[in-house]
Amino acid sequence: MRPVYATRRHGYSYANEDFLDSPTQGEKNTVRPVEVQSGDIFLALDLAAHLLPRHQAQVLDWKRTGVRLHVLVYDLLPLQHPEWFPSRTERNFKRWMRWLAIYADNAICISASVKDELQNWLKVHYSLPPTALPASIIVLGADINASVPSGGLPNDAKDLLAHLRNTPFVLMVGTIEPRKGHDQALAAFEHLWKQSSSMPSLVLVGRGGWKTEALQDKLRRHPESGKRLFWPQNVSDEYLLHLYAACSGVLVASRAEGFGLPVIEAALHRKPVLARDLPVFREIGLPEITFFTGQDAKNLACAITSWLAKKHLASDAERPQKVDTWRTAAQQLLLALGFTADTSVNGVKSNTRTHKQGAAA
Repeated sequence: MRPVYATRRHGYSYANEDFLDSPTQGEKNTVRPVEVQSGDIFLALDLAAHLLPRHQAQVLDWKRTGVRLHVLVYDLLPLQHPEWFPSRTERNFKRWMRWLAIYADNAICISASVKDELQNWLKVHYSLPPTALPASIIVLGADINASVPSGGLPNDAKDLLAHLRNTPFVLMVGTIEPRKGHDQALAAFEHLWKQSSSMPSLVLVGRGGWKTEALQDKLRRHPESGKRLFWPQNVSDEYLLHLYAACSGVLVASRAEGFGLPVIEAALHRKPVLARDLPVFREIGLPEITFFTGQDAKNLACAITSWLAKKHLASDAERPQKVDTWRTAAQQLLLALGFTADTSVNGVKSNTRTHKQGAAA
């Protein structure tokens, strides 16, 4: 199995063995194009909607040689809700979807919901039946420590963690972008804070994204910033684990998702979840999720109040929850690629070479 990558300037090339530690390696080192033979597999593991169509000639040469093309599909959201994304993202996704429809040998989806949406899109826009593009499903793991986690705490982290350990707070994890529902969540907490000084704090973890500049500015300037509203910067995986461990519960207000990893991560930390009632969250099937509906801030505030009052907030820490791990994800991915695997990831039996798209810029 060889990691490969591409950029806007050059096609798919071999990555260095230490590519996880040197993401800009291609800018400094000699670029060596991928060499293939019949029976190889190319796995587009990254979301690279802007790159696969760009290097179509190279990839189609591989296909003519006998390489099978497998592509991870995380969601179709830029096609379904273009108003939530920059216009170039929608354009890239349209080109990528056309590429998938014509050239891919297998789509590997991260949920049954994404698989259904993909097949429906291909039917509506290209008149393709579900059998035209074989599709499989894999889970995503939630065990952060098994995923080459980032480490380190910024200078102010210890003070914030010390404060939060003595203060009930609700955690939200995700990029500050339109679909994540931070606007509704903030309005709901503003309503709660006006009602009582005993209401919990809100902690947001996620970088500033697109089309939310006004909201980001409001978060920075908010009267409760640093008091009951916190948006820590430079949050490593190590830092995030501390926040999961200390929080009272996790709010997932996303208006749409391909999967919803914070739901699984919260369950792994035995934390209760309040989530918007989306089919994909129902699909995850964890027993301790409370669902809410609607876009109104006051209705969400009522849902938060009811959720916080539930006894399970005090008892869930003692109740184990079974969640999927990255080992499970790896096993399912290998099976989706056609490998024969035993009960361990290291027990894969195959003579097929795999070129895994591990970095794309």
